[in-house]
Amino acid sequence: MRRSATVRLVCVVAGIGAVWCWLLPAVQRFAVVERHVAAMELREVNPAAMVYTELDRLPLRPRWVEDRVILWP
Repeated sequence: MRRSATVRLVCVVAGIGAVWCWLLPAVQRFAVVERHVAAMELREVNPAAMVYTELDRLPLRPRWVEDRVILWP
């Protein structure tokens, strides 16, 4: 039983490490993500530290979202 818990912990840590070190950097190289980061940097917003509640409205949000979706009643 103890060995099973250790193996499970190692698998979880390896999975988190793979996401952090491989998957997230790979996603950052997608063109749409690169454009979003560039747009944020043009507005002098650090995309790594951006908190959406600090913004008046989400950047790059389509107009139909504001017309059709009610976020807060």
